[in-house]
Amino acid sequence: MSVLTGAGRDPVHRVLESLNTSTVNAFTTQWVVSVCLWGWPAGVGAVSLLPHLPQGATYWLLLVVSSTCCICGRWASSWGRWLLLPGVAGLGLGWGIWHAQGLMDARLPEVQHGSDFPLTVEVVSLPEVSPATFRFGRAEGESGPAYDIRFTARVNAPAPAFLLDRTLSVRWYGVPEAQRHQLRNGSHWRMTLRLKTPRGSINPHTFDYEAWLLQRGIAATGYVRSRDGVPELVAEGRGFGYFREVLRDGLSGQSREGEGQVITQAPVMAALLLGDRSDLEPETRELLRNTGTAHLLAISGLHVGMVAAIGLLLGRLISWLIGLYRPLSPGLLPAITALLCAGSYTLVAGAPLSAQRALIMTAVLLLAWLWRRRIGAGSGFALALAAVVTWQPLAPLNAGFWLSFGAVAGLLLGYSGRLRIPATENVDEKRFKFRIRDWLYNLTRSQWLIFVCLLVPSALIFSGVSFSGLLLNLMAIPWVGFLVLPVLLLAGVVLSLGYLFPGILNGSVLPVLLNYVDWQLSCLLDFLAAGEQLAPGWQPLTIVDPLLAGLALLAVLLLILPRGFPGRYLGYVLPVLLVFGWTARGEPGLPVSVPDGNGESLSVTVLDVGQGLAIAVRSGGTSLVFDTGIDSPSGWSAGDSIVAPYLRGEGVRRVDALILSHGDRDHAGGLAGLLAVMPVDRGFAPGQLKARFSEAAIPTEPCIAGTSVVLGKQAGAFKLDWLWPESTALTGEENAHSCVALLQWRGHRILLTGDIPASVERRLASQYPDFAAVDLLVAPHHGSRSSSSLALVQWARPGRVVFSAGFRHHFGHPHPDVVERFAAAGSQIFNTAEMGAVRFEWSGEAENAVIRLARCRNRFWYKNSALCEDWRM
Repeated sequence: MSVLTGAGRDPVHRVLESLNTSTVNAFTTQWVVSVCLWGWPAGVGAVSLLPHLPQGATYWLLLVVSSTCCICGRWASSWGRWLLLPGVAGLGLGWGIWHAQGLMDARLPEVQHGSDFPLTVEVVSLPEVSPATFRFGRAEGESGPAYDIRFTARVNAPAPAFLLDRTLSVRWYGVPEAQRHQLRNGSHWRMTLRLKTPRGSINPHTFDYEAWLLQRGIAATGYVRSRDGVPELVAEGRGFGYFREVLRDGLSGQSREGEGQVITQAPVMAALLLGDRSDLEPETRELLRNTGTAHLLAISGLHVGMVAAIGLLLGRLISWLIGLYRPLSPGLLPAITALLCAGSYTLVAGAPLSAQRALIMTAVLLLAWLWRRRIGAGSGFALALAAVVTWQPLAPLNAGFWLSFGAVAGLLLGYSGRLRIPATENVDEKRFKFRIRDWLYNLTRSQWLIFVCLLVPSALIFSGVSFSGLLLNLMAIPWVGFLVLPVLLLAGVVLSLGYLFPGILNGSVLPVLLNYVDWQLSCLLDFLAAGEQLAPGWQPLTIVDPLLAGLALLAVLLLILPRGFPGRYLGYVLPVLLVFGWTARGEPGLPVSVPDGNGESLSVTVLDVGQGLAIAVRSGGTSLVFDTGIDSPSGWSAGDSIVAPYLRGEGVRRVDALILSHGDRDHAGGLAGLLAVMPVDRGFAPGQLKARFSEAAIPTEPCIAGTSVVLGKQAGAFKLDWLWPESTALTGEENAHSCVALLQWRGHRILLTGDIPASVERRLASQYPDFAAVDLLVAPHHGSRSSSSLALVQWARPGRVVFSAGFRHHFGHPHPDVVERFAAAGSQIFNTAEMGAVRFEWSGEAENAVIRLARCRNRFWYKNSALCEDWRM
């Protein structure tokens, strides 16, 4: 009996052992795949945080150790398997370092900065065209309309080895009408370019232009030197890039002969279909930002998913027709067609990060459907994340990366766990009502999840958030998804057919489609404009306190968790506290937190605004701005792009006093931009220049020698003594009219001089012979040879001097003689062109200031100065 029993159990035991072994193997494989999918992007993304790129033996040691961890972790048991995670992350870091080092090596050497090169280039982007603002770049005697064009180009042979196959960001000023139409995506040109090493203003809390250029692979920036030789068209536009431009022209009506009417919303159509926002009006951009609907123009899951669905239906139709004559897998052709359509559309749209993420997740969904396999949403998300950072290791430097993946992560987490079971009724009418109710519920919940999930990133990146977007998106998303995008995609198909087969459908079908989309978009923008008036739109929101940022992230995590999760409703505690803090203090913050600013310290920051000047001063709750930097005819302004973001990042909600030293554009050009986004309590300006504050209805006082003003109260107060000019009967536009202010705080003296020439410097020295030495001097006129005379140096005797100048600017500031003059006097010299923003902070009665340089932050793409060994910012 025992033998029979034992013999009877053997097959069962073998089956159970086989099942256990297969289960363990499946679990091990799944665990290994999960570790790889999450560890790899974590390692690749970490390269953006490195202060320096490891090279030589350090780099190879990283690869060897990481590979060893992967091998040991793969075959280890129990806890030893966790070695796989650092191993995969280390290999990812190695890949990111290799890619980043290649981009750094491809940049134009600094010794070639400002040099001219005759090159043959290929246009590889959609040109951004705007009316010319100056005659700069135009040939003598040339008349007629002209344009300024910005485009990306790739250098072709023949070219120097350090430029061949490099990508350049090029501006062409004063382009004639004929050449404007010849400059097409895919065209080849022979032109002389003045190239510069990628360089940008470096300031805390502001947009990092250098990182943006590096992430795009730009090796140099420059402009066309038309006067050194008229650019010559070598080959007409062709290829896929030219096809994109044909589509853009078709949307605006330029490709249709005899078309009399203008498509008013063509720029919005180009943004929706092609991802090209270059022609969007500033008013439209501001409206979309204020209403929280700018994401509608981002090519993302809505667009890619709709194209994939159309491709799936088309594939099923084709598969059904083929199946009438021969057997065919019912899912293979639809999946391939859907993937081809989605991939083609992603390429047409310029393949932005959000579209790449949507395409990869669409491919995962199609493969799971084709193979009849269940792939978790988390695995698909991790695969998309790993694929994007593998293709673009520096993608985390792009704000769109965090917004795109953050929104999807919030939706996946919010809809995980228990499912909402739709009601089942026998009556069709009730069933339809319940489906509508469930659809509205899911739409509202998804918008709530996205709004909450992106609240903290929006505050950290953009220093603001749109509260009206939560409501307006409930109407705008279905409007675009059902009424606009399908017809626009159909118009794109018609344009494509017209490109491949000229004359087909364009004359009759295309105008009807475009006019319909134009009408719908106009109605949508009118609806958003009305909503902006009724609901609170864009609100400044800055999170300065790291503790508050951490608590906000924890609250967001709790709020987006599915119902039933323990402690989920604790996420509502922080918003309630913030409301009480906002009511009590007039700004976001915990009711028990310490107000921004410290009355026991004074900070003076000379911002890096290129060839211009902008200074921010803070003590306690008091803030002062001296000059606002430059603006450009294209609409860029240092006031709203540099000064305001810096102030908000420092916790400043309003400026107590704003001083315009004089009317030069590099000092006062950013005024309008700053006033548009930051409230100012009072202004100071020389003579008649105070009229520039009149439109903003800001109380303005003249700066006149012999008078003083005290800003702030109690511990944070500081005093301004006006030393120049002596009269108010002047325009305030000339350098000699500049306001000269001596800022005093607890014995510390800072001298602000504007652009005064040497003649004014000598007058100051004669009028104030007993003038005490200053701790800090902001050099007049950026260190020009016409200023900073020996009389000023001997009179002010500055311990430190700061030159605010552009990097290798053609003005050559600061002049070597001026630098040598201050160095001989024992002054410590700082230059924003080399060091970025320079910040001095005095605490209490301490004599020495803590000095921080913006370009000394731990970023491997910054060219750190020698002073970075001692100071960090």
